[in-house]
Amino acid sequence: MGRGHAHEVADPGEPCAEARAAGTGRYVLKSLDKSDLDLVMRTGRLATYQNREHLLREGEPANGIHIILSGIVESTHAGTQGRELMLATWEAGDFVGAPYILGDHRHSWSARALGRVEALHLDQDAIRRLIAQSPSFAVALIECLGFKGETYSMLAQTLAGQKAAERLVLLLVKLCENAAQDENAPISLGRITQANLARMIGATRQSISLILNRLQDEGIISTGPTKMVVNDLAALRKQVTD
Repeated sequence: MGRGHAHEVADPGEPCAEARAAGTGRYVLKSLDKSDLDLVMRTGRLATYQNREHLLREGEPANGIHIILSGIVESTHAGTQGRELMLATWEAGDFVGAPYILGDHRHSWSARALGRVEALHLDQDAIRRLIAQSPSFAVALIECLGFKGETYSMLAQTLAGQKAAERLVLLLVKLCENAAQDENAPISLGRITQANLARMIGATRQSISLILNRLQDEGIISTGPTKMVVNDLAALRKQVTD
């Protein structure tokens, strides 16, 4: 689980304003009242992760979830021939550790900090205690699992049967929505390579390069060696409807 890479936080405080202000159904802490929220914060273990540190690793035994309190986390999968695929990015209020949060299993993918991240770790024993003590927490957890399942399901459905350019645009839109940053401002998607995008949508790297170059020429995105930024999400969405 990579606890050795985490640094304990002396004062847990409260979840950041982003998590509290977000909509219900996605963020596990949003719908909790103060007493339930305090119970969750007391039960969990707070830790800080620096850039590129793993909250959890694919293939390792799983033990609960990590609720993101601040920062951005990316989910990645080790593809064939050792190639790493980025699946999604998650923000404050989301948690990583799904789809299985209880029982004996191994992680299906990894979760890694993009920049500095503070998270609350709830191991399986803690989750079982919270479910027993707080029905509100149990319901919130179920709703969040539903959101995650819907996110991946919708992504799979929208990417099916489209042309490469449409699949790429739909993927970038979904990544932007998962990043949940201000849609009126540039949205950073973190480290995302043309090779990863090609493997995520079943296209060639050459075709991805041509599409990205066009989007960059139109000012919709900006690309660099370590990150991609969507400058105009509305214009990106319009690419699908045109």
